[in-house]
Amino acid sequence: MARILPMDTISKEEFDRLRRHIPAVTKEGVMATYGISQHSWYKLRDGKPVKIKVIQRMRERFAAMG
Repeated sequence: MARILPMDTISKEEFDRLRRHIPAVTKEGVMATYGISQHSWYKLRDGKPVKIKVIQRMRERFAAMG
């Protein structure tokens, strides 16, 4: 039986705040800045759900930026 992972989205305001701190929306830029894939970044941009652990990792990296 497949395990269903918890999913969530972020607000447009949060996405815009995160976007302002990324040097380039490339797979390298997204991975280096937030530790997530470009595919996950696009899903968040489009308001689609991603795994909660992806959002947590991204928020942790953003908070560490100071």
